[in-house]
Amino acid sequence: MLLIAGDKKVLMKKNRMKVTRQGRVYKPSETKHFEAYVKSVAAVACAEQDWDCTTSDVHFTMTVVFGDKRKRDLQNCFASVCDALEGIVYENDSQIKFITGSKMYMKGVWGFRIMVNVC
Repeated sequence: MLLIAGDKKVLMKKNRMKVTRQGRVYKPSETKHFEAYVKSVAAVACAEQDWDCTTSDVHFTMTVVFGDKRKRDLQNCFASVCDALEGIVYENDSQIKFITGSKMYMKGVWGFRIMVNVC
């Protein structure tokens, strides 16, 4: 089992890609920074917990903490985090066979906790 915890606001997948007037798609810098943060937190967790990038199927559990009571869709949080963990925790996010999630609210506190288990 691998445990990854972060203290940043989780970005929603639907807000990730932008299109220019010329029709080109690009990632906003906020998205690039969030993905880099998730990758660095995951790399540290993998090193501390002796986890190697796996090729096996995995069970992915995530708890997201929102710092305000705005309504948010939990499933949008999964996509941005799952993409960021590719190549560090697992080779491809298609290896995720089970997903479990929950969300909670704590005024002024943002973050996430991820547990990855090999099936």
